[in-house]
Amino acid sequence: MTDVFDPASFSVLTIDGYEFADGVFTARYTLRGSSGDAPFAEVVDFTTALGDRRPDDRLLGLLALTASLSYYKAAAPPRIEIAFPTAEFEQQYLRELIAGGLGEFAYRNSLPDALTPHVSGPVGRRAPQPAVDDWDARREPLVPVGGGKDSVVSIEALKRTGMRPMLFSVNEFDPIDRCIEVSGLDSVRVRRTIDRRLIEANAAGAHNGHIPVTAINSVIGLIVADGNGLGPVVLSNERSSNIGNVEWLGRDVNHQWSKSIHYETLLRETLRGLGFNPDRYFSLLRRLSESEIADRFRACPDYFRVFISCNRPFALDKGRRGATWCGHCPKCLFVWLLMAPRLGRPEVEAIFGRNLFEAADNLAGFADIVGLGVHKPFECVGEYYEAAESLLSVLEGESAEQWRGLPLVEEFRTRRTELGAVAAAPDDSDPADYVPAEYAASLDFAELPG
Repeated sequence: MTDVFDPASFSVLTIDGYEFADGVFTARYTLRGSSGDAPFAEVVDFTTALGDRRPDDRLLGLLALTASLSYYKAAAPPRIEIAFPTAEFEQQYLRELIAGGLGEFAYRNSLPDALTPHVSGPVGRRAPQPAVDDWDARREPLVPVGGGKDSVVSIEALKRTGMRPMLFSVNEFDPIDRCIEVSGLDSVRVRRTIDRRLIEANAAGAHNGHIPVTAINSVIGLIVADGNGLGPVVLSNERSSNIGNVEWLGRDVNHQWSKSIHYETLLRETLRGLGFNPDRYFSLLRRLSESEIADRFRACPDYFRVFISCNRPFALDKGRRGATWCGHCPKCLFVWLLMAPRLGRPEVEAIFGRNLFEAADNLAGFADIVGLGVHKPFECVGEYYEAAESLLSVLEGESAEQWRGLPLVEEFRTRRTELGAVAAAPDDSDPADYVPAEYAASLDFAELPG
């Protein structure tokens, strides 16, 4: 890689192909342009998750398409050429994945054209293998674990019905491993490695920003579940992930797009086109608000000291990882708001290691989260109304005396009328979901008494 990476010099990304050998998947990509070629390789090691079993080629091809966004965004060229045969619906999958999944990237980099590259390649629909999907929905599910409260609620909901889901993670992170250990369930892990040359390109001037990681992990999960003869891949994406952050040039820019019902529908329909039963993939928590999930998480005290929703412990660079909550990012602030009235001051201070209402520099962050700031943060946070509801409970609920006198609590007390207006405008839409009845019944539990 040269010392200077000029995104404008590249005119096309080619998705060159993929291979699977000795348990390792490799997808190859090349940015091509006037200053030469920039080749990349994405590697996913399935060895410990699949043993010597070879994944279905249709899913490997889908993974190659999905993982291409990391390399496409480096230059965001006007064309993408797929070198191997794909069906038109697979090419359309890639177009929609870019348009929705790179919305935040395009917004932050002022690159609207990055969302509409011309996608082409030899069209050759691969016949389903087998012609009829013999997958058995009654087998135990695969549940991705993120280390936060949402996947914990899914895990414990399924355990309450007598299921023993196989837990799944991509790469190694302490909060995920701790949650898996508390669950007492078996788990599998794969290792995904981004090409080091991409990191070097970013340092040399390549475009950088958010990509739909959940989409990549979802396809990896489908490969693991299929290879192990498991039931569905059960995600833990909630209703609020359907709500975007800002409107930009007529588009809804959504940080959580790959967690939304829009991506869930897209992936399910793509699976159908490939000859798979689309019920191999759904989100268990889709109909629940963040508040309803927090109510259920209250019934999972064994996880209180091990879960973390902050991004700091999940940094790709191990040298930059923190051991616990940072106490300032939008995810920390949102989870604090949800848990403060539900668990009380002593418990949330023990979880976070500090009191987030004491830090004056958190004022703007809290304002954004409760709908009194600039816009919904570009993070995995819930809706304005439920954050405002929680803050009102801090101000006026049963545990209000615990919080009285704290700087930010008193600051927001002066804005009680505005908070009330936000809390009074909940999202009363009836979101679509694909949860089978036997799984939906697992959510019929709420918080434990007091």
